[in-house]
Amino acid sequence: MNKLYIGNLPIEADEAAVRQLFAEHNLTVADISVKRGGYAFVDFPDQSAADRAIDKLHGYSYCGLPLIIEPSVANKKAVNPPTLQSTSSTQIKEASNDSSGGAWR
Repeated sequence: MNKLYIGNLPIEADEAAVRQLFAEHNLTVADISVKRGGYAFVDFPDQSAADRAIDKLHGYSYCGLPLIIEPSVANKKAVNPPTLQSTSSTQIKEASNDSSGGAWR
């Protein structure tokens, strides 16, 4: 399934309200998960349904708020996650002394 992030929802929006919003725009959804704080995740049966939702509803004024509709990245894993270089506290201190004379600005 294809999951979209729906942002800028009114705080009081619940699953029924979000489901009705999509139904009014003839968009079929598989699952809706509304989170506190004005956002939700919506699963679509296929990529074309998710793309239609983005086309129709991104920027759409819902209860006076422009919706943010974009692909969810919550469940995707990075292909090549960046590695952090090990830096000692001595190296950090030396670097800060070199660039700023050791004083905070």
